[in-house]
Amino acid sequence: MDATLRQQLAGLLEIADQMQARAVENDWDDVARLRNQFQRCAEALFSGQVNHGEAPALGEVIRRVSEINNEIIALCRNARDAHGHDLDSLRQGRRAVGTYSANTG
Repeated sequence: MDATLRQQLAGLLEIADQMQARAVENDWDDVARLRNQFQRCAEALFSGQVNHGEAPALGEVIRRVSEINNEIIALCRNARDAHGHDLDSLRQGRRAVGTYSANTG
């Protein structure tokens, strides 16, 4: 396998791993920044020809990146749902304060 391709594959996996780590930490701004970097790296990787002998390694990287992406999506959904519950609680509290204020005023 060509050294350049090996470096590109390693770089793609490294960025995907960093995205996953930031998602676990709920650092969504950094996930977005890394996603842009990941996209540029992936575009560079897939812009060239891959020979037959390099295809298995590329396939493994694609499978691993897909797994990481699915994990990031699940973390994102969990964070979204948690924030949704927080917003619902806030709205409920505001309604209660509004009702209390209307009844005591």
